[in-house]
Amino acid sequence: MSSPSEWIASTALLGLIGIPNSRGSLLNKARRGEWVKRKCAKGKGFEYHIDSLPVETQAYLRAKSVEQSTSTAVVAAKSAIKQDEALQVKTRAQRISSKADGMAQFMCLSEAKQAKAKARESVVVAYEVFIAPYADAGNKTDGNNAFVHAFNASLILTEAHIRQHIKQLGKTSVYYWARAYQEQGIIGLVDQYKAVKQSKIDEQPRLNEFLIALVTKKPHLLKQANKVRDMAKVRAADYGWDLPSISSFKRWLTQYSVKHEVEHAFTTNPTQYTDKYRPLFARMYPNIDGPNQVWEFDSTPTDVELNVNGKLKRHSIVAVIDAYTHRVQLIVSPTSNSEAICLLLRKTLVEWGLPEEGAIMRTDNGSDYVSSRTTTIFNLLELDISKANAFSGWEKPFIERFFGTMSRVLMEKMPGYIGHSVSDRQQIEAMYNFAKRIGEGKKQAEQERLSLALTPEQLQQALNDYLEFDYNHVPHDKTGKTPFELYAESGYRKRTIVNVHTLDHLLNFIGTAKVVRGSVKADGVQYTAPELMEAAWQRQTVRVFIDPCDIGRATLYPIDAWDTYVDAVNMDLVNRGIAPTEFRERRKQTQKELTAFRKSAKRLQEEFGIDALYADELAQKKLQRASLSYIERTTDHDNSAIAGLEEAVTDKQRELSNTELAAIERQREAIAKRKQSVAAQESRIVRSVHEKAVMLTEESLSRTLTETEQQWLKKYRLDNVLQRSRLDKILAKAEQQHRQVK
Repeated sequence: MSSPSEWIASTALLGLIGIPNSRGSLLNKARRGEWVKRKCAKGKGFEYHIDSLPVETQAYLRAKSVEQSTSTAVVAAKSAIKQDEALQVKTRAQRISSKADGMAQFMCLSEAKQAKAKARESVVVAYEVFIAPYADAGNKTDGNNAFVHAFNASLILTEAHIRQHIKQLGKTSVYYWARAYQEQGIIGLVDQYKAVKQSKIDEQPRLNEFLIALVTKKPHLLKQANKVRDMAKVRAADYGWDLPSISSFKRWLTQYSVKHEVEHAFTTNPTQYTDKYRPLFARMYPNIDGPNQVWEFDSTPTDVELNVNGKLKRHSIVAVIDAYTHRVQLIVSPTSNSEAICLLLRKTLVEWGLPEEGAIMRTDNGSDYVSSRTTTIFNLLELDISKANAFSGWEKPFIERFFGTMSRVLMEKMPGYIGHSVSDRQQIEAMYNFAKRIGEGKKQAEQERLSLALTPEQLQQALNDYLEFDYNHVPHDKTGKTPFELYAESGYRKRTIVNVHTLDHLLNFIGTAKVVRGSVKADGVQYTAPELMEAAWQRQTVRVFIDPCDIGRATLYPIDAWDTYVDAVNMDLVNRGIAPTEFRERRKQTQKELTAFRKSAKRLQEEFGIDALYADELAQKKLQRASLSYIERTTDHDNSAIAGLEEAVTDKQRELSNTELAAIERQREAIAKRKQSVAAQESRIVRSVHEKAVMLTEESLSRTLTETEQQWLKKYRLDNVLQRSRLDKILAKAEQQHRQVK
């Protein structure tokens, strides 16, 4: 086989692959690449060594020399290549079908596996282009070696996304990749792993069910394989389990946590299921197209402690959000009550105007939002209340998301911050050293915290500034616009309230009451006024309104008489969630399946006696080790004082022994009678539903079951698929014995 000349003249190189067409450009490239050169033996100019030329130029020259060769081996290789190509044409349809199936599998892989396969695909594509001249000449081996050398020397394919997954190439790797890519497509470039064999745990009868019952009843054991195996050992003798190693238990628990992640969360941690796994299929309030169409109300405790009259206390934040613009109004209140909600509503109506006709007022289901006073206020303003279900935060998504944003952005930076959760609180408390948690150190620490803590008024001002100068000018993740921009671009004209002072009455209307003996009682508070002592006001029905600036005062209006009123005071204070039907039904079905899993887990917990495991374990250990004893070696002593005391004690014991023995005997007899009674009762009780099912199955051969028994057995077989085959075997065996007796 001929090989290309080692030295090539510059004139022969012009225009080749990787070489410029002009002589000047060639000389510049040769100078930059530091090509090895020498003067031409004949004529002017230089000639360059083939090993210093660009890789693609070297490949072309070597392939060309092979192509022009008349060697017998080269001719035979070319013929074999043509036959192989003819064979490939016949199976083209098969390869396309296989690649299509592989692409479907590829779309289900993780992003990491897909990225690695795509990097290999880039290498294979470049390899096919690089190797083409060698393949035409029947010398793919040299081409393969040249490509591998160029890649490992970082002369080609230097992109980061390729080098991140492929550091070096082996001489055979790229060849096998190319063949797999041709036959299977991109799925052929994915690392293939052997199928996971069935766990030894699943081979044991009902051992996997026992583990499900255990980890759903005691979720903290999910990552403690050694303890799980110890607990299984307690029931091993009852079910004939041959327990595998701890590592097998660890693998099984890991696979369970992945496969049943959603079911396990639904069964053991409903809050986590709701926050992380509960399906979402529609956007809340899909039909709103402007401000003041949907308001969401909610309350949350502050994440900071406040200085309230020299004591550290937490207040509540009562807030409302406009679902379209994400604008927010809030107030700080000692607690979330109807008074706070009314004051917030007044503040919101003054700032935003009246809601649109048919607007939705989405509120919490707490007592403060469903109180008669709050309900009356909404009815008075003709606002439709939409109450969210209990423990359903997803039904108020906008206000819940705002509380999270406010806590992360603002609360964490404030003095007196105590964390979002119990774990955060514990970590913050741990910052105080031991001396500052007891005695005088504790008092000093509390004084320091008091001096730094904000007052409720300061917190209210800080929150107002946060809304006006920060929150309203930060783009929302989904809309990409700020609340300020959304409101400005909407062109909305609010429905203003002409006389704002009317809200002083409207927002604090708490109902009607009758004047009795100079006072009225409304909303649990007794109000009085000098005018009420007059006979004209006695037994009159009045409408009661609370002064928002002074909760100890009220304004009383006679029914149908708005031209007169009385200012009264508190007598006690004087002296000191729409969704499409198809999606809704699908989610209901998923909820039913999860509920069935939880019921099954609870049934298994009861069947395997998870709560009694610890007692059975101790009993087994007691049985195993009760016979063990330690023979203590002793020696006599000659201490006369101790000997005298021992003799006196022994005499005393002899005096009491008869009485004690009689009492012990009576106790033993009583215990024996109780055990006998309990044993008699237990013998008449079927200890589990499984035993009852077996009993009814066997009795069905000798008698006709009642309709109730038939219905119970039928339902049991439907609910317990794993036990159905067991009952069938028992039935078949019983029938066989019955025929033999006949």
